[in-house]
Amino acid sequence: MTLRDQLTFIVIAAALCVAGQLAFGQPAADEPGPLRVGLARVDITPEGPVYMAGFAARKEPSEGVYEPIFASCVVFGNSVTRVAILAIDVCKIGIPQMEKIRAAAEQVGIPPQHVMINASHTHCGPTIIGNSNPDYLPVFEEKVCGLLGSAVGDLQEAALDYTVGSSTMAVSRRQLDAEGQYVGMRPEPRKPIDTDVPVLRVLTPEGDVRAVIFGYGCHPTTMGGQEVGPDYPGPAREWIAAAYPDCLPMFLQGCGADVKPRSCTPAGRFGCVLLEPKQMVSELGHELGRAVVAALTVPPEPVPADGGAVVLGGITQLVEVPDKTEPESKSHEIYNGAWRIGDLYFFGSQCELGSQIGVHIKQELGDLRVWPCGYTHWGGGYIIDAAQYPEGGYEVTSSACAPETEEVLVGNAVRFITELQQTPVHGGPITGPERE
Repeated sequence: MTLRDQLTFIVIAAALCVAGQLAFGQPAADEPGPLRVGLARVDITPEGPVYMAGFAARKEPSEGVYEPIFASCVVFGNSVTRVAILAIDVCKIGIPQMEKIRAAAEQVGIPPQHVMINASHTHCGPTIIGNSNPDYLPVFEEKVCGLLGSAVGDLQEAALDYTVGSSTMAVSRRQLDAEGQYVGMRPEPRKPIDTDVPVLRVLTPEGDVRAVIFGYGCHPTTMGGQEVGPDYPGPAREWIAAAYPDCLPMFLQGCGADVKPRSCTPAGRFGCVLLEPKQMVSELGHELGRAVVAALTVPPEPVPADGGAVVLGGITQLVEVPDKTEPESKSHEIYNGAWRIGDLYFFGSQCELGSQIGVHIKQELGDLRVWPCGYTHWGGGYIIDAAQYPEGGYEVTSSACAPETEEVLVGNAVRFITELQQTPVHGGPITGPERE
């Protein structure tokens, strides 16, 4: 089914959305009203030992906390529909958590396909997939699902602005030998990374900063160990919160499957020089936080309101991607999605996306403001750009997907975002069916 065919479902989706708005106390409208934004954050730090996700060699439960972990939510509303973005300090979420979050969103007037769930991918967070943490999991789910209602309850008039900063806090982790073959997970400064640091601010009508939403593509794997913590996103948020008191700092993980924090030793390995691991986490996080603040020293471009309203929309689909060993006869299904906030477009894909896939998406949509993210929806698995497959190595051998998957994802990003550009200012949300 083509996307144009799918649009036959839009009228039904829009009607259902308006009915939902009436049921949840949101006034139905034929045209969007002024933008309203609601914010919420909750501490999801486990109170006792938990099994952790991210490093397969780590078999024992946690032994303390080096810094709290959080889940945050921002809800955008315009009287016609709502879009929600959640950022969670975990390695990845599972299908049950995704479904519960989306159900909670629907209960407060947010179409499930208008929900973007992004995991920071910290390797020092609790695992929430499976039955490893039966006592923690219900607490986690209750807290995170409760964010949707809290953010809707906080909805108030707002303005948005957007800019893109730059940071070289990260480095490729795919070191090559003289023949261009992978030799190990070590620093490789000759390989490109995506240095962009996208920044979206939520402002009061008077211009005060309520939230700073920022992103970067890099594994939060500065340190391992047995203590729970957010890695560099935590100190980055702390720096921003200190620069903009009373604002909510919110981090979205980008496309960083093949990228690590630039903590390197002279021996060509990842590790610490001069600083201890926890100090290095803070140093790298503060470096990213400074990049955000530096980007905001020049007034960002407003996210324009058309007739006083910011257009909102979203598309989420389960899409097929080719298998690495049998690309013609076997395929995998993963979630792809795109969300529109005015003239800013987010693209999010399940799995760990390589840095250059995000760059490729932005190049294909070069005349638009596009913010690509991996680690979105549920689950993991590597998808890196096709050019690196001949080099071999960890990300290539770990991936179940064929090199052609890059073109599938880029094509989906272009397709979804092009369709969202056509969202009528006066109409309901574009959602469409979830399966191609």
